Amino acid sequence: MQSAPISIQKHILLLGAGNAHLRFVKMFGMRPLPGLAVTLVSEAPVIPYSAMVPGHIAGAYSWDEITIDLVRLCRAVNVRFVAARATGLDAVKRKVTFATRPELSYDVLSLGLGSSTDRPASLRNVPSSWPLRPLASLLERLDALEQRLRQSNEPFHLAIVGGGASGCELTLAIRKRFANFANLRLTLLQGNARLLPYFPEKTATIFATLMGERGITVRVSARVTGGDERTLELNGGERLACDAVLWATHAAPTELLRSPGLRVNDAGFLLVHDTLQSITDPAIFGTGDCISIESHPDLLKNGVYAVREGAVLFDNIWRFVNDQPLTPFQPQRVCLCLMSTADESAVFNYGPLVWRGRLARWLKDRIDRAWIDKFTKFIPMTQDANEESVQMRCGGCGNKISSDVLSAVLKRIDVGDDPRVVLGCAAGEDASVHRARPELFGDDPARLVEVQTVDYFKAFVDDPYLFGRIAALNAVSDLYAMNARPFSALAIATLPYARGPVQEGMLYELLSGAVQSLRQLGVILTGGHTTEGNELALGFAVTGFAEEDRLFQKSKLKPGDVLILTKPLGSGALLAAWMRGECSAVWFQALIQHMLNANDRAGAILARHGVSACTDVTGFGLAGHLLEMLDASKVGARLNAAHVPIYQGFPEVVNRGIVSSLHRDNAKMSCRVDDTPTPPAWLFDPQTSGGLIAGVRPEMADQVLRDLIASGYEKAAIVGEVIEGPAAIRLVAY
Repeated sequence: MQSAPISIQKHILLLGAGNAHLRFVKMFGMRPLPGLAVTLVSEAPVIPYSAMVPGHIAGAYSWDEITIDLVRLCRAVNVRFVAARATGLDAVKRKVTFATRPELSYDVLSLGLGSSTDRPASLRNVPSSWPLRPLASLLERLDALEQRLRQSNEPFHLAIVGGGASGCELTLAIRKRFANFANLRLTLLQGNARLLPYFPEKTATIFATLMGERGITVRVSARVTGGDERTLELNGGERLACDAVLWATHAAPTELLRSPGLRVNDAGFLLVHDTLQSITDPAIFGTGDCISIESHPDLLKNGVYAVREGAVLFDNIWRFVNDQPLTPFQPQRVCLCLMSTADESAVFNYGPLVWRGRLARWLKDRIDRAWIDKFTKFIPMTQDANEESVQMRCGGCGNKISSDVLSAVLKRIDVGDDPRVVLGCAAGEDASVHRARPELFGDDPARLVEVQTVDYFKAFVDDPYLFGRIAALNAVSDLYAMNARPFSALAIATLPYARGPVQEGMLYELLSGAVQSLRQLGVILTGGHTTEGNELALGFAVTGFAEEDRLFQKSKLKPGDVLILTKPLGSGALLAAWMRGECSAVWFQALIQHMLNANDRAGAILARHGVSACTDVTGFGLAGHLLEMLDASKVGARLNAAHVPIYQGFPEVVNRGIVSSLHRDNAKMSCRVDDTPTPPAWLFDPQTSGGLIAGVRPEMADQVLRDLIASGYEKAAIVGEVIEGPAAIRLVAY
């Protein structure tokens, strides 16, 4: 007998991808906590490791060597990843709000927000004022600086403010990178009486000597008090001219820590107990640079502490949700610090012990690479088969989502209004009711026809909001593929077994995404049905209207027609790779953007140019759907393989043997592909929210393509032509 699935009882939200949260995520993959769902939120899907950034600037490491791909990492360890910027926190309602997506509810929240860079208010919004973080933005600015220095011989003065570890390492790294540009001048400004005031004096002497040897001006006791776009004002009233300033100063708290209900110290950092719990709210934890531990108020902002906090955080969150006593975090008294000198050596610091040499550089490299490897080289873990599972649930109508969950979500979502809808979601009736007067749906009622389709599948991404958006677009695509105007949609949603509030949050995200996509297309959600199951799933029955004599049909291809494809191919294999934790964030983000590109504008462009033969490319792949058109039209097709747009990353994952589970069945059509013993995999790859394939008269093809590209289908391409002959695909490459 198959065991029942584990019910989700609590949602753990990790806000920020600092060292402690990375360690939490990795530990969760190795030892999943039964009944807990974990979400990691970070603005960027790929993050650099700060300790290796100076080495990257100096040319010792490539970008790939110093970065952690959060999409791959989270998928491999069964943690949901959301790329978004948090804009608000409601500790009372236990919700985090975002600028570009629905709010996220939590049972336990951990803040690992890092810190911003302290700088005078007058210089916070000046383009030439460069904050240290986010590090990826700093690297982009340095790339732009290099381009400028290559194009112009005009002198450029870069001031670096802050003579701590970060400032010293970055200054030497920048000097190394731009060593061949005599027109770049560097000045390091330090407000204290010497560099590296929290390190032994010998360490400061080593770095001061290196600065002098490399032509870097160092100014100590030079505190910046203000300035403008081209000038820094120093203590005592002195003004220093510079073209740009890089701030490597003390950490400053992020804006989110000012949210009501959070208690902060005088500097604005979150106050926590030594259990890492907020002073004011035991359901909120904090780690890393954004916190001040009440029992250790003078603890420096050092990533070494955050690494050790990760294990305590993991343990204490599990203890908290199970009402067990929490354990305190004990920061180490002495920390090992290895600092890059942008050459073949590094500086070793451990308490009073200081030395510089190649061995220190080797040790730093080994430690840094080992840290990166923890989050980039891994074997996905599986859940313990002995974990406690939820009691067996009812089937049939007893399998529905509870009415209080459903009604609470519907009250929170604005599905919109339409005069053609008599009774919809808000009415709470057993069915939706539409007005039947045809003049409400078209200009010529005599030609009007109703067009319906249905679509349903399980989640292919772990973000309910994104899944809702893409699933809605995929469902209405069939109507655009027939030149119909979708009007209303009925949803059917399956939610994983979970506690009521968890299901409510999931359903809210799911329907928020769906409604966002539907409303942007003028489609109204009029009702639906919810149920529980093992996996998240969503579908729609969509109704639309069209003029009968203007319908796109598969049977209307004619010899000589040019075949135009509006979107790339390869989503099936990339989604399969994502499910295995083998799809990079770069590939995944590009895929999502294309899947979120609705086919409405493409359908309208094709109709405007008199196209009559069209279909969308979905589950059967390009070969399957094109062959349906060829069979119906009794013609053949010649495809130019070199012109078919393919998603970035598709060849790589296919070469690793990763394809969609439907690929093999689709590939049974390979016998109908001529002139090649081994047809390319993209022919049979099933698409989700794929593009349209249409037959266009040759004299109109170039204009249609230009219109598609101008309307946002930048990968649209002419991929072949319709020919006389049997209903088969002839593949050529020229």
